[in-house]
Amino acid sequence: MIKRAFSWAALAGLAVALALAGFWLLFSTFLIYDDEGYVLLSLQNFSLHGGLYDRVYSQYGPFIYLLYDVLHRVFGLAFTNTTGRWITLVNWFGTAAICAALVARQTRSALWTAFTLAGTFTYLWVMINEPVHPGGLLALLVALGAWLGAEAWGAGRPERFAVIAALIGAALALTKINVGVFFLGAAFAWLALNTSPSRLAHTLTWLVAAGCAVLPFGLMRSLFDAPWVRLFALVFTGGALSLLCVTRTAARPVVTLRVWAWFAGALLGAVTLIVACTLARGTSLRGLADGVVLEPMKHPGVYFFAMNWRMGTGLLALVSLAVAAWAARSAWWGHAAFHHFVAAARLAAAAVFLCTPLEIIPTSLAAWGMCYGVTLAWLFVLPLRDDHRGAAGRAWVALLLVFQFLHAYPVAGTQINWGTFLWVPLVALGLHDAAPLCQSWFGRQARWAGLAGTLVIAGATVKMPTKLIEIGQPHYSANQPLGIPGAENIRPSNDIVYAVRIMRENLRAHADLLFSFPGLYSANLWTGLPTPTLTNATHWFSLLSPARQREIIDRLAVSPRSALLVQRDVLDYLAKWGFPTTGPLHDWLMANYEKTFALDGYELWLRRGRHVAPLSTARLAAAGATGRELVLTLAAPARPVARIELCDFDAPALPLMEFTGAGTDLSLQSITPEGDATTAPLAVHFPVAFKNLARLTLRYPKSATQFVHGHGLVVLRDASGAIVAEARVLD
Repeated sequence: MIKRAFSWAALAGLAVALALAGFWLLFSTFLIYDDEGYVLLSLQNFSLHGGLYDRVYSQYGPFIYLLYDVLHRVFGLAFTNTTGRWITLVNWFGTAAICAALVARQTRSALWTAFTLAGTFTYLWVMINEPVHPGGLLALLVALGAWLGAEAWGAGRPERFAVIAALIGAALALTKINVGVFFLGAAFAWLALNTSPSRLAHTLTWLVAAGCAVLPFGLMRSLFDAPWVRLFALVFTGGALSLLCVTRTAARPVVTLRVWAWFAGALLGAVTLIVACTLARGTSLRGLADGVVLEPMKHPGVYFFAMNWRMGTGLLALVSLAVAAWAARSAWWGHAAFHHFVAAARLAAAAVFLCTPLEIIPTSLAAWGMCYGVTLAWLFVLPLRDDHRGAAGRAWVALLLVFQFLHAYPVAGTQINWGTFLWVPLVALGLHDAAPLCQSWFGRQARWAGLAGTLVIAGATVKMPTKLIEIGQPHYSANQPLGIPGAENIRPSNDIVYAVRIMRENLRAHADLLFSFPGLYSANLWTGLPTPTLTNATHWFSLLSPARQREIIDRLAVSPRSALLVQRDVLDYLAKWGFPTTGPLHDWLMANYEKTFALDGYELWLRRGRHVAPLSTARLAAAGATGRELVLTLAAPARPVARIELCDFDAPALPLMEFTGAGTDLSLQSITPEGDATTAPLAVHFPVAFKNLARLTLRYPKSATQFVHGHGLVVLRDASGAIVAEARVLD
């Protein structure tokens, strides 16, 4: 009893460590392509205005909008970057916890439960890159389907299984249709394999096999000429057909027409309810069809990100399929020798996989699962115990894994992790199933072999959260918070902190309408500035029709104080990989806006001919042969400036130079928001106070320490040492 209590207490400690690591990672990351801003703004606009797809643009289905709108109305959920991170942490940790619960129920082992919790959480660490993205909710729903489905099937309740699969499949399909179709495909395959009578099951299984062979060719036809896409199709087809060969060993003829009726009825009912709620919020049937089905079908032609397949991926897929097919044809499934082969293969595959968290081989968990795990999934399904305990649960999880693998097409980014995380619980379940057979190899030393295996699994389990903490905690502790509404405690790197703060200040001072290129919609949330229309997309140049682009043009054309925020680094990336950014809206923007100033990849563009004072910026210039001038453009600080520090922004607390004395050469000049002087420069001394906007010029010897190019930061402090203003030195 004491040992058991200690084990579960250690599991609770592991959960706390993972949650803390997730918090530190989420709140110290902000990526410049800003998918989170797009999702948050579309959620906010739907909640305020309804009309999803007709008025409010989205690439995703209505379920996520309805769900978060309910949370907003019932619990006051705010659509901010901070809330988005908390939602992501719940989805992230919830997915790992559900996978751990699945393994706990199947194995009754604290060790394998802990391994699954840590492994799944680590596998999904990339959720930090795209907070509040629907992928987090999708992963949670898939995990829930795996767990509840296995529970229902293990309890001998196929009707309950059918209803659970249908309800979750509907929610998935009406969040992201391809993910829902893959989930429902796995559910259909499992029901087909278990259909009664056996003759009908045999026919349906061949139908499923034919579908698995054809599916990737239909799904990937627009990009099938690319080698990485053809390999994608091979891995799926090989993995699916191999799995069908072995899954039949775990199937039982228990699915009757009644079960199929429950599946179809629950699916139809769930879809009808979600569609009705969406239509009630102002969406038209045509808009719903376009947003959920037709527009996603165009996505591979709009944007794709190639999968970086690891060495041997294709060869392993072919060899694995050949072995599975030969074993099925030769009826090896029940032979003891083949069981030993499968146990050894599981052990070898898991050993190599565990080399990734132990940092023995240079690849990621997700890359391993994507390239090799899906291909080898069938090895972890075959029952190796006489009682076949857990075989059906493993088969269900493996089917979901192989079908969800397709989630990573055509964008093999974070989708790799979302699509293949079930590899972790499948490994845990498969190794637990193989443990007695593996221990039998060692005879009298079986106990010591078991202890060695336990230590390896425990070591990998501890290593994973330790690594996450080592990454997240130092960044969170060292970085400074953004301190802006809705993102107060988010702590990205200093270059992003200062760029975001300064761009926000200038946008609020100089604009009343904000558009961005590509879509950077967190800026709208931070500034409170509206977008031209409710049709907001990240890659609007390829996702929006010419008619919708013209609507944005019409709104911008009558807004002389509108601004364009440009992310140059993202645009350079798109250009490098050949993604076009042209179109009627792009051409109009280039003809009617011009860059005012740039900072760390962010550029502020205003209408041509319009000039403004770039607030919280500084420019360095020569002042004769021996001196330099630093000209700061500032809004009035809340308290007088008593000291000026020149710093590198990577170390703002360690100034390179300080100016505090009465002998400091300072001059002050009042200016308008357009940057025009309203007074002559006047010599001033510390403490310096002024109203409205001003240029503050600091002169110092040329021989003094200089900034690192592009890293200059000016910190202005009051008499108590508190910061009252900051300015970045522009190149």
